[in-house]
Amino acid sequence: MLESAARPMTDSVSVQAKSDRPLTGIALMLTALAMYMITDTIAKYLTAEVHPVQIVWSRYAAYVFILTPIVLWRGVARSIATAHPGAHAWRSFAMLLSGTCFTISLAHLELAFAITVAFVSPLFVTALSMIFLGEKVGVRRWTAVVVGFLGVLIVIRPGAQFSPWSLMPIASAFLWAISLILTRRTGSDHPLTNLVYTTLVGIAISTPMVLPFWGWPSWQAWMLLGGIAAWNLIALTIMVRAFAFAPASTLAPFSYSQLVWSILLGWAVFGDIPDVLTYLGGGIIVASGVYVWHRERVRARSQAA
Repeated sequence: MLESAARPMTDSVSVQAKSDRPLTGIALMLTALAMYMITDTIAKYLTAEVHPVQIVWSRYAAYVFILTPIVLWRGVARSIATAHPGAHAWRSFAMLLSGTCFTISLAHLELAFAITVAFVSPLFVTALSMIFLGEKVGVRRWTAVVVGFLGVLIVIRPGAQFSPWSLMPIASAFLWAISLILTRRTGSDHPLTNLVYTTLVGIAISTPMVLPFWGWPSWQAWMLLGGIAAWNLIALTIMVRAFAFAPASTLAPFSYSQLVWSILLGWAVFGDIPDVLTYLGGGIIVASGVYVWHRERVRARSQAA
């Protein structure tokens, strides 16, 4: 899903700020992340009436409706022009599966639980970067990855209380990490091109997927489904604007503010209160992710020197 771009903090594509106004960038970033969390909350609320696969499909359908006039205005040929069609296709497919797994998890898990586990994605990115991009990953970053996965085990606690649905946000995080790796190959394309391929692949695959689960929800649910897509695109616009005021290295750690929002919204809307082990495991995951981000910055600086 497009909104999932806010969840992990390690799409390591370098983004340079056009102006030095970090506080403005941080404020915009926090606003966008809060908006993304609201859409996740609405999605979880809708799972009581709408099948998760239909929620995923409806988002792509709304993206088609929203993006079509933009593509026609800019020009179809110009909007789909790319030197990496294969990378776009696989990236979009991974995003679709990631979003589907995460939305399914929302139907069965507490909001804070699902968000916390999904934040393992930066650790997957580090591991996959070595395999697919040939990047050198040092002992300290590997240690952080291992510690982060221990944090996941604390959260999902395999054993008597283990729920198979806990694997869904892990699968979502893994698939999202793959999409980020592939994004490094498509990052030179226009942002609209990335959105177009994401939408085309998503609607083409999710349409046959949704047929066995199709239902006719209430008109209020349809309004919320359309609102999620529009709200996500607004949040995405705000986030892109944030990168114009502050560099990615400054904004990245603030992605973890979503954990706070997930706890507050989960409590306010669903009455969910995470237990101590969720807080403990989440803290370990966050600490590991922040350390990996720190080591990425150190590596980038040494290469630039």
